[in-house]
Amino acid sequence: METSKTILIVNRKAPFGSAFAKEALDVGLIAAAFGQKLGMLFMDDGVYQLLKQQDPADINQKNSSQTLPMLEMYDVKEVYVEAESLQARNLSAADLLIPVEIIDSQTTSELLEQQDILLNF
Repeated sequence: METSKTILIVNRKAPFGSAFAKEALDVGLIAAAFGQKLGMLFMDDGVYQLLKQQDPADINQKNSSQTLPMLEMYDVKEVYVEAESLQARNLSAADLLIPVEIIDSQTTSELLEQQDILLNF
């Protein structure tokens, strides 16, 4: 019998200026498509990936935030945002495109420790 490992994708980078945000989302959707137990954590500048109404056309970037609602279709239910990261950027859950669970830094540390595999982007 094969045991499933827990995977947490940690998103720390802003959505534009690098490929990290798109790559993290792509990896998450692929892992979920193969039935992996997957969670996603957004912290630091990664919280900007979740903002509503992003329009990166002026900087010639693709808008990967349009793909975020697919997480629910792929049965990714564990989507976390670190509260302190939101507060430091004067953001709230109302500013975010998808439903998330907001967790404090202590819970974030515990979540990180509980994972079998951490993928940092």
